[in-house]
Amino acid sequence: MHHTNKRLIIAALLIYSLVLFSCSDPYQSGHNPTVEIKYQDGKAQLFRHGEPYFIKGAAGTEHLEKVAEYGGNSIRTWSLYDVERILDEAHELGLTVTIGLEIGRPYWGNDFNYWKFWEVDRKIEELRPIIEKFKDHPALLMWGVGNEIDRYGGGIRLLIYYTINKVAKMVKEIDPNHPTMTAISALSKKKLKTYTFSRHIMPNIDIIGINAFNAIENMHERIYGQKGWDKAYIFSEWGPSGHWEISHNDWGAPRELKNSEKRDLMKKNWDILKNDTALFVGSYAFYWGFKHAATHTWFSLFSEEGFETSSVNFLKYAWSGEQAKNMAPNIDSLFIETMNGLEYDNVYLENSMEFSAIAYANDPERDSLTYKWEIRPEENYFLDEIIKTDVKLAYYNMEYLIQKVEGNKIQFTTPKEEGPYRIFVFAYDGNGNVASYNVPFYVIVK
Repeated sequence: MHHTNKRLIIAALLIYSLVLFSCSDPYQSGHNPTVEIKYQDGKAQLFRHGEPYFIKGAAGTEHLEKVAEYGGNSIRTWSLYDVERILDEAHELGLTVTIGLEIGRPYWGNDFNYWKFWEVDRKIEELRPIIEKFKDHPALLMWGVGNEIDRYGGGIRLLIYYTINKVAKMVKEIDPNHPTMTAISALSKKKLKTYTFSRHIMPNIDIIGINAFNAIENMHERIYGQKGWDKAYIFSEWGPSGHWEISHNDWGAPRELKNSEKRDLMKKNWDILKNDTALFVGSYAFYWGFKHAATHTWFSLFSEEGFETSSVNFLKYAWSGEQAKNMAPNIDSLFIETMNGLEYDNVYLENSMEFSAIAYANDPERDSLTYKWEIRPEENYFLDEIIKTDVKLAYYNMEYLIQKVEGNKIQFTTPKEEGPYRIFVFAYDGNGNVASYNVPFYVIVK
């Protein structure tokens, strides 16, 4: 389609959305929604059952009992997978749920073009029975219409926003009792110019969700600036630095922060969040559970076994004002011993050779620590194989390389194959807490 024609169609869509918004009233006079956004004196307030409700949420569906126990009140999903069980469990714990309606990934926009409106309408109709089924569930807080669809959905961004609005319109027609939200990425400053357009082209979206990590401190202008959203918003994902935001070593491996550094960044970001008392209505901490992303420890607030990191300790304090009874340990440093001494950055090792690694850790209560060690291929460098197979097959623990373990020190043999790897260490305090750290290294063949 010619670019000029596309621009005309987009302009027509924008005008149509503005007219639709000015003529529609999603909540008829006298209607009292279960959950709603109200505005007064330039401030937004979320209400549930007529009472003010501020989201202190966890992005994830694991360890729900700990969300409730630690003072959180809500969770967020990205899809409809196992949603009925999640809603029922959340309700039993007194939690609410933002239900994710998966739009844009992996099917929307990949198996058809967004300009084919009849295909889009068919996809929207497939969601209708889902809304009908769960619209009256007592744990439902709002509908999350897509997640970062503008990054993954293909097509032109404003057309995608228009599609989100069509989905939200259908949702509101069936369920006028709960708000709609869509989550967008805060990755690029270039997206600033689209915030005001997205507000007008998505009149049926009540709340914008922003997935932001290091970008949190730069979001004020995107909400309150001349070209900003200027409506209620949440941080739909937030936490420490993302692997795309951090420095990389010589071969491009991102340098993961220590748990203590992640905790400190979460505290910094939390302080920024709570200072906005105008349009900000809550947040969801990412990732409440265990997740592979760059590494299996990068965003995971819990270990694979379910042990808690210091970031979980912090969130309990942020949500409830109460300190954890027993704090997670800290790993201060991790070194690989070479002929050049103790190294931790840009470490090159010869293949099939023996080396030693040592970690230094401490515990706030001086609990006795036990250790676990792993060696894994660098995940980013196996991306093609991951796509072809499965992340767990490509990104595996090469435990056969570890020859001897003496607590915080090990001897290991480097892999035969040239390439990037990481050595991981975990410190456990025996009270349900864990710390982790890792050092990348590159194997060369001589």
